[in-house]
Amino acid sequence: MSEEERVLYFGYGSNLDTKDWMQWCEQRGADPSGRTELEPCWLPDHRLAFHYHSRSRKGGAADVIPAGCGHAVPGVLFSLDANALANMDRKEGHPTVYRRTMVNVLKADGSSVEAMTYRVTQERISDYVPPTSSYIDLIERNLLRHKLSITDLKNAIENSDTSYPVRHLFVYGTLMKGQSRHSTITHHIASQGIKASAKGALYNLGDYPGMRFSDTGRVHGELYEMDEVFLTLQSLDRVEGFYGFQSQNSLFRRTLVHVEVNGERVWAWCYFYAHEPELDDLIESGDWRKGNS
Repeated sequence: MSEEERVLYFGYGSNLDTKDWMQWCEQRGADPSGRTELEPCWLPDHRLAFHYHSRSRKGGAADVIPAGCGHAVPGVLFSLDANALANMDRKEGHPTVYRRTMVNVLKADGSSVEAMTYRVTQERISDYVPPTSSYIDLIERNLLRHKLSITDLKNAIENSDTSYPVRHLFVYGTLMKGQSRHSTITHHIASQGIKASAKGALYNLGDYPGMRFSDTGRVHGELYEMDEVFLTLQSLDRVEGFYGFQSQNSLFRRTLVHVEVNGERVWAWCYFYAHEPELDDLIESGDWRKGNS
């Protein structure tokens, strides 16, 4: 496997912990190199679950399972060479305990990439299996180290899916206060909009703008806290023409971005334009109000 053939891997649970990986390799005489941590990311439309009993963990071990709109599992994107992939397969018991599967994960800049992760095989799934306190502490410590939400972990511990790990929404165009479609979100938000910005580029698409990934620019908008995450995103998915993370036909694509507000960074849902815009339509200021005045 060449450098170009390294595998992108979405890690969650105990695999967020470098020390845990090093100890596992040391105990088995395996080479721990070849596993490179890249950045925090999210697996959308999934949630964490404890429904597999691990003998080595002496309790429930984490799995990711499909979930409804607004749910997402926080984790870390890794790059694995052939040696690290073989060792990770062995650690996860692929293909009899956990099995490789391909997923789309959302990065902090709003872009998405295809990555490999592991899910518990159907034969190993049982009812809820409580994890040990040490296993919970290991996962929580690493989520906090990467400044990721622990809400999804708490849901899994309680065997529930009632809370959402990301409750913020970043808007930058006609959904902003005073704009034509602001009423779409007024019944679902729990806070007044706060001025905020995110990395990206903004384009004038005529009656509305579209945000795209950019390493250099910033888009200015408003940050809201959603009172009803599922209903808000379900409604906005229809408005924005988003047909799911696997669809190639969406007008806008829902994603997660790092938003800067009052000197802090928070994760927020946001809608990116899903097509290539005309370069001449770039709004240099990154501000729809200024670019549309």
